[in-house]
Amino acid sequence: MTGEINPVLGARDAFAILEPGYARKIGEPRENGQRVAIIVNHGMGQQVPYETIEGVAKAVWRGITQGKNGPDAGCVIRRVRLGTEGKGEVETELVRAEIEMQHGQQKYDVHVYESYWAPLTEGKVTLKDVMSFLFNAGWNGFLNTSAKNGFQRWMFGSEQRFKLPKLRLMLILTALMLLLLALVMMNAVLVAAVASHAVGGAKAFPGLLTAPLTSDFIVADVAALLIFLGTVGLPLVYTKLRKGASTPQWLSWLGWLLIIPGAGLIFLAAVVMPFQLAGWHPEYLLWPNVSAWATWLAEGHNSRLWGFAIPSLWGIELLAAYAVRWFLVEYVGDVAAYIAAHTVSKFYELRQQVWETAMKVSRAVYRAQADHKPGSELGFLYQKIIVVGHSLGSVIGYDVLNGLLLEDLFSNHPLDVVQRTRMFLTFGSPLDKTAFLFRTQQDMCSPVREVAAAAVQPMIQHYNYRPEEWVNLYSKSDIISGSLEFYDPPDEHNAKGGAQFQIPGVLPEMKKRVNNLPDPDARTPLAAPVEYWEGMLFADELVRGITT
Repeated sequence: MTGEINPVLGARDAFAILEPGYARKIGEPRENGQRVAIIVNHGMGQQVPYETIEGVAKAVWRGITQGKNGPDAGCVIRRVRLGTEGKGEVETELVRAEIEMQHGQQKYDVHVYESYWAPLTEGKVTLKDVMSFLFNAGWNGFLNTSAKNGFQRWMFGSEQRFKLPKLRLMLILTALMLLLLALVMMNAVLVAAVASHAVGGAKAFPGLLTAPLTSDFIVADVAALLIFLGTVGLPLVYTKLRKGASTPQWLSWLGWLLIIPGAGLIFLAAVVMPFQLAGWHPEYLLWPNVSAWATWLAEGHNSRLWGFAIPSLWGIELLAAYAVRWFLVEYVGDVAAYIAAHTVSKFYELRQQVWETAMKVSRAVYRAQADHKPGSELGFLYQKIIVVGHSLGSVIGYDVLNGLLLEDLFSNHPLDVVQRTRMFLTFGSPLDKTAFLFRTQQDMCSPVREVAAAAVQPMIQHYNYRPEEWVNLYSKSDIISGSLEFYDPPDEHNAKGGAQFQIPGVLPEMKKRVNNLPDPDARTPLAAPVEYWEGMLFADELVRGITT
């Protein structure tokens, strides 16, 4: 294709251009224009290619129009090879979205690249791996919370000690661990019943325990309904009635008032089951009406109703158990595969593959050279790059940036990663939790290991190695993310003991601390992790990064 297609903002169609390998690369930006690259690292469970490219492109357009009604941004979709021609190694082929935008008098060419690693983890993680990972994380959390000297982390040349809200953390960790145990108990009962009926026999399980166990599952179904109303039902009705308005704070609180009792009922229903298996029946005291109804069905007073109701109720539980299993394996499994590999585990090689996949994309973008006229110096294609990470993608993006920084430090031809990285934008990020829960701290006083861990993370060695800005969007309704506190020295709010708040050689760059921003559009309990994409704060920060 000889001519370059310049789409007009507002055009609903996207143009597709296949650029042949080693073809002439796109040259300098148009007159009075700037070229900006965005590298987006997708989060856990996002299995669709180019989904995050689309999410970023829509957010850029939303930020330009400030949320006004209008068509999506027109863009060119191009398959390209970046880098220097004539090299022996095969260049990485990338797909990007090209958006032309104008902000004030300045024109910008925005190129959005995606680091897509989802297929690498597909089918590699089992439910056993996930449960083991979560229980180990919970145990590490207890150890770190109970540490006498607070949570310790080697950063910026010295040991930093962080004060923790111990009581609140202990209660949350305990509740989550008990809920996991409850799910394990219920799943075990269901598996035993299915296996017993599959084998056959006159006394297949649950037999005489059908009525009491059915009453427990009815209570669990009511609990699941409460959780559904708090996370999906009520927010969906509200957004339909208010034509897409985000969840208000009062509705978020109402959602949690439904979710917390629901989780408590699930735990209580699971606690009752071992007593029933031992011949005791506390369900008569806890939920007598439900127990009486389940007994009436199980005794076959209405054989036609019994033949339909009991199998249906147990079938619903099987479907619910399958849904929970699918969620844990597909979503939490990605976290387990990447984070657990920081210790010695079978996922080490898989983690390296994910990291290398993300590194290939970032290296190609940072190394890309602009076409130049004879006699002029060869320059980088992108002088401004924004790295975006959602959920687990923020952890991968953080590791990739550190990897690029290390390569710059040891290279004779550095890529100027610090100077050209305009913004590191994270949202729904579990980075604090990976630092606190998911790393091994068998010995809290192991300076060699702690210093070695910090040595491969330049971003916590000195602010000189930080991008111009690190912006983190979070929500209190998102149990995955949070405000990132463990990547800067402690201040007067979270320091343990007599910490010094002025670190020599660091203070002039303190403006590079993580800028934590609560997202007002991500308030739906448990569903907040996916709401950042559609919010105005994400769009505004993207546009601000592009245009400043």
